[in-house]
Amino acid sequence: MIEEFATRLIAGFTPATLILLTLVSIVAALVMRRWSQLYAATLFAFAADCVARYLLELGAADGVPVNFAMELAMTRLDAGAISAMARPFLYLAVIAALFWVKKRYGGR
Repeated sequence: MIEEFATRLIAGFTPATLILLTLVSIVAALVMRRWSQLYAATLFAFAADCVARYLLELGAADGVPVNFAMELAMTRLDAGAISAMARPFLYLAVIAALFWVKKRYGGR
């Protein structure tokens, strides 16, 4: 059972998804000034992730109507349901870790 859970979790993350997660988290952590902004930064990162998915699906499908691209993006988001549920928490953890490193080893 644990192996199936891990397999589904890993299958939901492609290299492009991990790169996007890293880049958006870095930007969100750099924009943050205080710990109280952590949830807003996480919401920003997750929203950017969802919009990027939609734009990538729209760009990949040539000559496809916008509504179909939106349905396809939501289907792809739902195809890895476990990873989709874990994504906001991953953003929260990664942004918090990056912000901690910024505060700990930053200039001021």
